[in-house]
Amino acid sequence: MNKILKKLKDDPEKILYWLQKRNLLSFLSDETYIKIAYRMSFGRSIDLKNPKAFTEKLNWYKLYYHNELMKRCADKYDVRDYVIKKVGRKYLNDCFGVWNNIDSINFDCLPNQFVLKPTNGSGDVFICKNKRNLNINNLKKVLYKNKNIHFSRVTKEWAYYDLPFRIIAERYIESSDNNQIKDYKFFCFDGEPKFLFVGSERGTDHLKFDFYDMDWNWLPVANVHEQSKNIKRPKHFAEMVEICRKLSNDFPHVRIDLYEEEGKVFFGEMTFYHFGGFAKFTPDEWDYKFGEFFNIDKIKK
Repeated sequence: MNKILKKLKDDPEKILYWLQKRNLLSFLSDETYIKIAYRMSFGRSIDLKNPKAFTEKLNWYKLYYHNELMKRCADKYDVRDYVIKKVGRKYLNDCFGVWNNIDSINFDCLPNQFVLKPTNGSGDVFICKNKRNLNINNLKKVLYKNKNIHFSRVTKEWAYYDLPFRIIAERYIESSDNNQIKDYKFFCFDGEPKFLFVGSERGTDHLKFDFYDMDWNWLPVANVHEQSKNIKRPKHFAEMVEICRKLSNDFPHVRIDLYEEEGKVFFGEMTFYHFGGFAKFTPDEWDYKFGEFFNIDKIKK
């Protein structure tokens, strides 16, 4: 075990996955686990009594704010009804079907291009651009692998606990450039978006994250991926902001992910715990700057 842990020492998340897979941390309470994981990720102790950094507050949020509506909105299929209620059906991508298990997926009913993703997942997206080249057996193996080790066991994201595993199929949206579509991820607090980042160059080895304030000023902060520094303001930015206000006003904090393609805005998903609360901001001062937007005093017990 020591040799394996030594190889993984520079990647705390891999260590945690390795330990969780072997059921070696199940005896820990969520709070104790988060304290250990946070220390491994940031090299500092987490202050849960008086959190200041954004990542500290996200982990406090996981532990102490449990709104059942979050579960509905974290589910990639159930959230569709919430979006219709709040902003209308026009912002939803086409859904081809949803299945309760992997072997029930009806590939015959799917078009040549489509996207598959687990309704209780995060980032486990499979894109098919040509069904004639699809190896269904290999795809099922990937889906089963993702199902068996669910990220919420590693990140302790309460809103995903006990969500049923289903597979949803949606229309593949063509990008206006040669890469996958850009996503615009708005960080909202008490119904007001305060900043966002843009994910660009997806589907390549050079994924970029660029942070902006609400006046589209580029922010000198990195998070997980390097920056592009060359992202144009979307044409429907004002509309995106209004969508975010309406979708986020039931929660102290949520990240709203949107797309802009085909001359319109598409809803992506709602995320309550950005990267599980374990991703560093560089420089570290931005963790605290972003934390100032997150007012947890009024929801503290």
